[in-house]
Amino acid sequence: MHNNAARTNGLSTRALWVIPLLILSTAALSACTRTGSAGAPINFKPSPVPTAGTPQAAGALRLVAPGMPVLDTVPERPLYTMNVTLDYAGNDVHAQEKVEFRNPTGAPASEIKFNVALNHRPGVIDVRDARIFGQSQALTYVLSDTVLTVKLPAPLAPDDGIALAFDFVIKIPLQENVAGIGGDDSSHGPGSLTGGHWYIMLAPYNDGKWDTPAYVPVGDPYAEVLADYEVSFLAPENIVIAGAGDEQHQGRLWQFSLQNARVFAFSASDNYLVDSIKQDGVTYTSYSYPAHRKFAEAVLYTAARAVKLYSQLYGPYPYKTLRIVETARAQGQEYSGLVGIGTALYSGYPGRGSRHDLISTTAHEVSHQWWFQQVGNEQAATPWLDEAFARLSEMRFYEKYYPKDASWWYKYYISGAHAPTGDIDLSIYEYPDSRTYTDAVYRRGLMFVSDVRDTIGRSAFDAAIQDYYNTELYKVTTSEAFFDALARHTDKDLSALVKDYFAGVVALPCKISNNAVGCRR
Repeated sequence: MHNNAARTNGLSTRALWVIPLLILSTAALSACTRTGSAGAPINFKPSPVPTAGTPQAAGALRLVAPGMPVLDTVPERPLYTMNVTLDYAGNDVHAQEKVEFRNPTGAPASEIKFNVALNHRPGVIDVRDARIFGQSQALTYVLSDTVLTVKLPAPLAPDDGIALAFDFVIKIPLQENVAGIGGDDSSHGPGSLTGGHWYIMLAPYNDGKWDTPAYVPVGDPYAEVLADYEVSFLAPENIVIAGAGDEQHQGRLWQFSLQNARVFAFSASDNYLVDSIKQDGVTYTSYSYPAHRKFAEAVLYTAARAVKLYSQLYGPYPYKTLRIVETARAQGQEYSGLVGIGTALYSGYPGRGSRHDLISTTAHEVSHQWWFQQVGNEQAATPWLDEAFARLSEMRFYEKYYPKDASWWYKYYISGAHAPTGDIDLSIYEYPDSRTYTDAVYRRGLMFVSDVRDTIGRSAFDAAIQDYYNTELYKVTTSEAFFDALARHTDKDLSALVKDYFAGVVALPCKISNNAVGCRR
């Protein structure tokens, strides 16, 4: 382990960054209609210093209707380019965002929808402008609850791509006091500021509709599209930025390049201490508060061991870096290439051993690089498809590295002092509170997966899980896909198990349901 310098000198007077401020009116936007002001287009500046491996931006434009240029070359995935000015002391983020993407609807589209999770709090985000990149005419947009609808000047053809640009300011809110799992993942506390689902995110389009989940303080009310990111921050001199992906840092300028990701998250602090290790070609970096820096080694080696195990069980880790970031929250949170560990989880750790939330949470959140990042799911509609598998990975971590503590882990986190109840296959909106959600999805979800393993045998189960992972890689998975994978490796009847754990009627493959009526052949 070696220590990375966490403080840097400022830039010289050489201007490396330009964020022009648009002279626009501001207003609370919890539910309103806004038309961006006409006039000069957003003077969007690309990253001043290109990063290695930067995806190529889309090429020339062609005009298909007045004020409606489309991309001649459309990127393979949506490409976000974001320039961000951070006022850390004021908890303010000013961002200019450009997103290039192909029409995802398969039909002419007159409007595009985006998810803006932070707008569930009135006055937190001010969307100042929206327009087609490079155009002088601003677009009409409606921000209602957590959905931003942008009206196009003409229908976008099914195979065409477009580049939309936004200018917005965020007042990062104070971390709310949430008991259990849920709440804002973009917030600030006494030690840091974190942006999770903080920017204007292109909504997925599935089954003929936009996926725009409503916010609730239970679980993960988010929906993401695999995308590439080029993100630059201009921060005060004494601020450390922890972002996902490949990093370049010069003075006050921090740049990150991240490909094939569900979300780009960052955290910033004026007191982060930074430690790194490198194992098997992956650099693991811990960002911790001074009081908890003594635990950085345990966190780093837990993360590295978890990645080694999960790579063997499922498939290779997709990035060259993994950052583990202490946040102001009381819980962990997964992102692409970055893991947030709430500061409350460090409390009481003795500095060694595995019987503590710090170790179990690190192992759990790291596993989301496989069950969220690489195999996606609709987190609001089917949360068990990432959380139960993350719990499974956590259990496997203890079985592998701390076999004497595996039974303690199961009793402490799963079986508990009271037997959990609840159907595992509900959406986050159907659980009345965080405890009910946790009991059903995290605890009984793991019980179900563990019972399946015991029923079909570990060898068949491991083969089925790896098959399932490989089949669903970089997709948005479903319960049916999981059961199909099981049916390729076992003929054990799982009907009774499914009935015990699921609220809905599940049409299982005939092979694993004893040819029940309505089974899938």
